[in-house]
Amino acid sequence: MGSILIDRWLGEQERVHILDEASIAIAREWVRREGRALGLPEVVTGAVVNVASELGYNQLAHARGGHICVRAVRRGDVPGLEVVAADDGPGIARPTEVLRGHGPGGGGRRPGASLGIGLAAVVELSDETDFDVRLGEGTCVWARKFAAPAPRRRQVGAYGRACVNEATTGDDGLFARGDETLLVAVADGLGHGAPARQASTRAIDVLAQAGGAPLDRALLQCHAALAGTRGAVVSAVRIDEPGGGAEVACVGNVSVHVYGIGASRRFSGPSFVLGAAGRTPRVTLEPMPLGARDVVAVFSDGLSTRTDIEGELDLLLREHPVAIAHQLVERFGRANDDALVLVVR
Repeated sequence: MGSILIDRWLGEQERVHILDEASIAIAREWVRREGRALGLPEVVTGAVVNVASELGYNQLAHARGGHICVRAVRRGDVPGLEVVAADDGPGIARPTEVLRGHGPGGGGRRPGASLGIGLAAVVELSDETDFDVRLGEGTCVWARKFAAPAPRRRQVGAYGRACVNEATTGDDGLFARGDETLLVAVADGLGHGAPARQASTRAIDVLAQAGGAPLDRALLQCHAALAGTRGAVVSAVRIDEPGGGAEVACVGNVSVHVYGIGASRRFSGPSFVLGAAGRTPRVTLEPMPLGARDVVAVFSDGLSTRTDIEGELDLLLREHPVAIAHQLVERFGRANDDALVLVVR
């Protein structure tokens, strides 16, 4: 599954295969070249050089290598750079501790050109970071830095693991950014293992190709595409980044929780499995107001029905979304089921 995820994360982009310190040097020079082409301030380019270095050294230390790509990004009139680092290693087991500067990948002196301050520094040096962590399958980090203050976009963190005694999780998910939208989705294939993952991944592939299509229509396309598989339950959320609103579509028991200051909202879909023969699901598209600091959590039923972090402001306001996702799995995950949590803040 690791290579499949890397292809999804990186697509057709040019990439550097991180094999040794020499390949990290190539990635650093790529950043400098792109920074000069964009006319970025030297301090901005220097920060991104350090980001690429830290991500590369973490891949060597903890995933035995990976892939890095560098690309120009723009937010309104503000140019910037994004570094994407993907690997098929074991995944970051405890991202909460890592992003606080503790544990493998969080810090500590390493040889070579690295600053020795790890993924915690990547978050500090960047304006925005997204994480997708799949235990046993790999990790992808997106780190963005702009030439000047840019309009805020929500950061994303995903954290998933298989149930006990299964090599492959039946859950899958994605987040996809448009110019002014953010699409997030989680699919839970029926049962466990590879056949369940085949169904969930097929649903995610359909959603990845949906573009701006209404989410209710996209879930009906998933239903058609899942014919002949075990089937899956799916929830998807599309967020209007500048406007702050969102829309939600759910089929089955993949939960959507929205946590704000002093209140939370919950969304769920009708009891149905996409791909089931002989029936058509009833899919409702629900509008969802979204405050600037609201936190959205989408998660499979590998988390308990008691899952609730309403009022935990230290967690909701201070931790990175991937740390929130990790803590949800740690606190509410059920060992006898796969779990995938995707958090947006």
